[in-house]
This record gives sequence, C-alpha cells and structure tokens, in this order.
Amino acid sequence: MSDKTVQSRLSGALSGVTSLRPRMTSKTLLEVAMLAMIVILAVVFRVYRVRWGPYMDAYDPSFQLRVTEYVVENGYKAWFTWHDTLSWYPYGREISSNSYPGVPFTAAFLYNLLQTVGVNITVYDVCFYFPVLMGAITCVVIYFLGRDLGGRTVGLLSAFFLAVSQPFIGRTMVGFFDTENIGIFGMVALSLFYLRSINSDDDLKKRITYAVLAGLSIGYIFASWGAARYAVGLLAVFIVASILTQQYERRYLVSLGITMVIGFLVSVYIPTLGMKYLRSTENMLLIMLMAFLALFEVVKLKLDERQAQYLMIGLLVLVAVGVLALEAVGVIAPITGKFWNVINPRGGSDSAIYLSVAEHHRSNWSNYFRSMGLIVPLGIFGTYIALTQMDSKRLFGAVFFMTSMYFAGSMTRLFLILSIPASFMAAFGLKELITPIMNFIVPKVDPRRVRRRGPLQGISRELAVLFSLFIFAAFIPTLMTTAQSSSGPTALASSAFPGRFVDYGYPKDWLQALSWMGDNLPDDAIVASWWDFGYWIEAFANKTTLADGATVRTSHIGKIGRIFMLNYTESMEILESLDVTHVLTYATLNPNNLEEEWPYGLNVKWSWMVRIGGLNMSDYIDPTTYSNKLGQTEVGRQSVFYRLMMNTPDPPFIPVFASDFGFVKVFEVDYDYGDGQT
Repeated sequence: MSDKTVQSRLSGALSGVTSLRPRMTSKTLLEVAMLAMIVILAVVFRVYRVRWGPYMDAYDPSFQLRVTEYVVENGYKAWFTWHDTLSWYPYGREISSNSYPGVPFTAAFLYNLLQTVGVNITVYDVCFYFPVLMGAITCVVIYFLGRDLGGRTVGLLSAFFLAVSQPFIGRTMVGFFDTENIGIFGMVALSLFYLRSINSDDDLKKRITYAVLAGLSIGYIFASWGAARYAVGLLAVFIVASILTQQYERRYLVSLGITMVIGFLVSVYIPTLGMKYLRSTENMLLIMLMAFLALFEVVKLKLDERQAQYLMIGLLVLVAVGVLALEAVGVIAPITGKFWNVINPRGGSDSAIYLSVAEHHRSNWSNYFRSMGLIVPLGIFGTYIALTQMDSKRLFGAVFFMTSMYFAGSMTRLFLILSIPASFMAAFGLKELITPIMNFIVPKVDPRRVRRRGPLQGISRELAVLFSLFIFAAFIPTLMTTAQSSSGPTALASSAFPGRFVDYGYPKDWLQALSWMGDNLPDDAIVASWWDFGYWIEAFANKTTLADGATVRTSHIGKIGRIFMLNYTESMEILESLDVTHVLTYATLNPNNLEEEWPYGLNVKWSWMVRIGGLNMSDYIDPTTYSNKLGQTEVGRQSVFYRLMMNTPDPPFIPVFASDFGFVKVFEVDYDYGDGQT
C-alpha cells in the first residue's frame, strides 16, 4: 500500500472523527465562556476567606460536619437509630427525629465517591468546600432558568446576580456547611423543572420527565431543609394565580400531581416529617386544591365557559373554607411558631428563645438595598414587565418574587430565598430596560443618504453605551460590599470577633479553648455553656454539653440561663442536679481594662439568659443609668456570669483555662468547696 493511500485513509478517518464533535457557533462559545467566568467568579467570592484558615463558619455547620462523620463511619442506616449522648445531657438527642439527612448524606456520598475514584481527601475537607460546590452548581442551574424566562442574556445575568448576591454568598462560602446549601439549589431546580413540565411546546413524554425531575427536586428539599414549606406554598399560590389570571390549563395539574406525589413519597420516609407532615396546612391546601381541580376537569366538559369560571371560583373558595374548617377541628396541623411569624409578622412572637436569634428579626426597607443594591429595584421593574407580558414562566417568576419579598421583610434570614427570584427577575428587568435603548440607536449611515431621506430618530450609539455603563456602574457598591463580606474569616477562625489586633490578627480564643478542652478535660466531663456554643464543643472538643443550637428543650435552656444569672448558691443546686463538671463563658472585654466591653460576646447578650431563664429583668437593670451593661444592680453583680466574666469567681468555680485575650474561660465546678470550713 502506497504512502499516499495511507495518508488519504488517515485523513479520511480524522475527518470522520472531527465530524463527530459537537458544532458550536461563535455565539454559543461566547455564552459558555461567559458562564464559565461567572462560575469562576462565584467560586472566588466563596473561597477567598480560606486564607484565614480552614475553619467552619457559624454554629450549625459544626453539627452537620459531626453527623457526616458519623454517617461515613457507621453507614447511612445508622443515622436513623442514632441517639446522641454528647448533646442535651442528661436526655440526649434522637438525631433523626429533629434533623434532616439531606446535607450529611450528600456529603458522605460525595466523600465515598471521591475515595472510590482514588481522590485522597478527608471528610472535613469535603464538608468545608461542599457549600462552594453547591453555590457554583446553583448558579449554573439558575442560568437555565433565566434563559427559559427571557433568553440567553437573562440566563447569564441571572447567574451573575446570584453569584454576587450577598445573602446567597453568606450561606455558600467555605465552612458554611448547612441545610441551605441544598435548599436553595433545590428551589432553583424545582422552579426550572416544574416550569419546563408545563411548557406546551414540549411533547407529553418530555413534560412527564421534567415533572419527575421536579418531584425529585422538591423531595430533595424535603429531605434537607426546614423551609421546604415555602416551596409547597409557592406552587399552591402559583396555581391559584394562574387560575385567577386565566393562565391555568390541564397540564398544570398533571405536572403538579406528578411532582407532589414523588415529593410526598420522599417526605414520609424522613423521620422528622413522616405521615404527620402531610397534615400540615400548606400540604393539605395543595392536596385539596389538586383534588378539586381534578373534579373541575371532569365536570367542566358539561359546562359552558362562563359556568366553568364560576365553578372554578367556587372551588377555590371551598378549598379555603375547607382548610380553615379542618384546621379548626384539629384535622390539619396549624401553622405555628416561626412559620406563623413569617406569615403574620405583626402577630409577633413573644418567645424569648425565638427573639434571641438575630436572623429571626424583622427587616426594614434599608436591608433590601443594603443586601442586594440595585438588584431589588430591577427585580421590581422586571416583575412589573412580567405581569404586563404574562405567560406561565413570567407569572411564576412574579409570584416567586413578590412572596419572597414579603417574607424577607418578616424575617431577615429569608433574604436568602429572595436572592433566587430577585436574581432572575432583575436580569429580566435589566434586559427589558436596555433592549429598547440599544434598538433605538441611530445607525451610522452616509450623510448624503440622511439628507435624501430626512433625519433619523433615535439616540446616539455613544449615549446608549453611556447609559449601559451607568447601569452597570450602579452595581459597583453591591460588588464592593459583597467582596468585603466574603473576605473576612469564618466565625470560628476569628472567635466570632470581627476586630483584628495589631501584630496578632484575629483572636484565636475559641480555637485555643476547644483544643484545650479536647486534650485536657476528662471524657466524662459535662460542660455548661450558653446554647449557642454547644455544637462547637460537641464537634471539636468531643465533650458533653447541656444544650446546643437544636433548641429541642427550651425549658432546659432556661435552666442554663438561671445557672449563669443567679448567685452561686442558687446556681450550684441546678449545676449539681445536672452533674455539670465544668462551666464555660464567652465575654469580649478589653483584657487590659475589664470595665470596657466590646459588643460581641455574652456580655451584651446576657439579657436573653434572664428572659429565657424566667427571671425578672428589673432585678438586673437600673432604670436611671440608661445602660444595658450587666452589673448595674447588686443582683447582677452577684450573678455567676458576672463574677466569672470579671475574674472574681465564687469559691465553687476553679479557673482552669483562659484564652489569650480572656474571651473564653473554663472553670471546674468544685462541689466540695465547703469541706473543712468552719
């Protein structure tokens, strides 16, 4: 065979292989490149703080880390029967009955998968970087959601806005390994797949496939996140809105039925939910709505259009009345607690344990702009345009945006949910704002043609570019705020103290305390601390605590409040009844002048110990001083917490550890302190 023949055949083979590669236009390549840049930007914002050390953020992520380690060591099945004896002494805690498996199971699966393919990585590293992974994936998913809503431009802008959204970054940065990682991803995926499942342009098989994916998405939310109630409510409100705006069609019901059957099947196997979860108000509302819509689809065939409309309105009224009636007689579990506070913020919870959590507080209008900047007004504009150019996708986006705007005002924490619709509705609004301007640009033409045809109406290309630059320049403050918030250390790396000391940096007091307790306290030690710090002590010191962030027994937390805020003789009775061996305090006082307080420790939160402990606040406050400092009255000065904080412990409390700046102190409880005294 000649060389020329061989070369000819090789050339033909290579041409055949080349023809198999996907053909991408320059526009598609540019789109992919821009999306990749957005994802990289999202990752950079979320990993930047690792320069301060690979430490977990906040408190709850430490619990999720501990559960993941337990699942990896003992298997998925063991989680369902795990009675944790390190927490809530002396009762312990049934983990499966009041926590969700989604986050730890996913991280454990990812760890096992990486080990299988030969990637040598620790469980801690997987959990530490897991939020970044989910944040990046969510940005990609919202790109597809935005593209379905308004084209490629809206998709890219949606991904960009979510990538730099401060509320979303705050919950997907390195170390923030918590339920929101999956919850927000699930909300975006549910929105994408459900809207595709009701798309009339697709065939039945494709719509059913998307409905199944939507069901798996909401099932994933059920398995991971307590705020899954919002997802159910969102679908219910969307269906009602589609009926009232005459957008409703039979395929909406079919898709909703498939979605919720799959989601509910998942929920009943989650121990903390179970069958009782189906009886919650929002679920029963949706179930009754689907049942009456199915009845409507059967009956409407015998009715004219006007009669069908009257029947539909009547059924909606019947659903509302039915839910209220069933709730009144106890068949349906009513919405209570923090969920009711979100719906009715004016009702206001008087629970001290609820009010003691800062992110449960109501928002004001400045929070919207401080958190999201120009994204909020653009989202409002996009919602207005969506309602004037309504279709199913835009109606869903408008409902999502308006409901989450309301709920974010009820609870600061829910700005996280608002970040989803705000991103794609702001993207839609920005596109609708700029497109007419760009289309109105005066084309550059020959002046002689202008004289023949008369003057052209429009704006100059330079003015259009200037306007566009002005819009994007308005995002600079938001980007700067986001960059600043993502550059600081995690709560554990800085000991929950935002200040830096010259020649030292951020304080390491909590890291020192946890390390010392893990190395020096006996295995059977029982530590009394305020409930905020329970998760850290359990996860990183491996010591037993009285309470943690699960807040499963408010009365038990009340006892801890009394331990700290009563005098030592009264406190010792409670300590002894709970077998406490050590007491931990966290107060941010100037180590060179204990009279100077810095507002980050329990020295500014002591009033919650009083309230939750059921004590009288007036015993601790001098109304003539207009101060909230502890120690204004004799009762306050004799409290255990004050005396430990001021380094004047009573005889039963033996100091055994103090961190570098004295923020964290550990005291051993001596129950024999009176022996030998006369």
